[in-house]
Amino acid sequence: MTGAEGRVAAMRSALAASAFLFALSFVAGCGGDEGNGTATGASPEQASFAGVPWKLVSGLDVEGVEASPPSATFEHTVVGGSTGCNHYSAPVTIDGDSMKIGMIAATQMACAPPADSVERAYLDAFGEVDGWRMDGSALVLLNGGGDELLRYEAASPVGDWEATSIQTGDALASPLPGTTITAKFADDGTLSGSAGCNSYTTSYTLDGGEIEIAPPAATRKACAAPEGVMEQEAAYLAALPNATHFRVDAGALVLLAADDTYVASYVPAGTSP
Repeated sequence: MTGAEGRVAAMRSALAASAFLFALSFVAGCGGDEGNGTATGASPEQASFAGVPWKLVSGLDVEGVEASPPSATFEHTVVGGSTGCNHYSAPVTIDGDSMKIGMIAATQMACAPPADSVERAYLDAFGEVDGWRMDGSALVLLNGGGDELLRYEAASPVGDWEATSIQTGDALASPLPGTTITAKFADDGTLSGSAGCNSYTTSYTLDGGEIEIAPPAATRKACAAPEGVMEQEAAYLAALPNATHFRVDAGALVLLAADDTYVASYVPAGTSP
């Protein structure tokens, strides 16, 4: 297996495992008495980072962190995301500018170097978190001395992606062999790509971690092979407007419906074997 194939396989395994932890985060977060979905003592400033998918941009002096940066999303009283390899979820208590992160639950996928070193360093840093602050548009987590530990920027779907799984009815399936489904999220709010046979185009809007995708329009070519390609295309195009929020974890993009079920998952274009 080549390095690129290994990275894609790892992304696919992590995406499948992350569904459980995202659901766990949602259930745990709904158990509190915070009607607005933020922790006790939350400030108006905190509300600006809750629900935003954050991507780590500094704080780990580990080789390889740029290829698969860890992530974090704060939902209710839970934080979850990717270590750069596995997905994690942990309870979080925020009171003013104080932040405490509890015991971390994580998937158990074996991480090849350098992802294993990135994961260890990230989880070690998480154990030292004692506070937080906003620095412009960046989220900064602090240690007990008030020093910067981890710095995040808001993740974005902007870029060229290739689908690794799509919603087909009540199931999630990989694209049919011999077909490629793509998505290009442009800075100007347009979304375009191939649905496996025809080209499609639509528009999207973002609000933090929320996304709204308009019903797409597609060309009208009929493809006879492989068998089922037109049904797959119809399912994909119908599913896209169901997306209400997104995550960018371990270099992969996930579109999620309101109930946290997957609409589609993608890896960067050109990385799929």
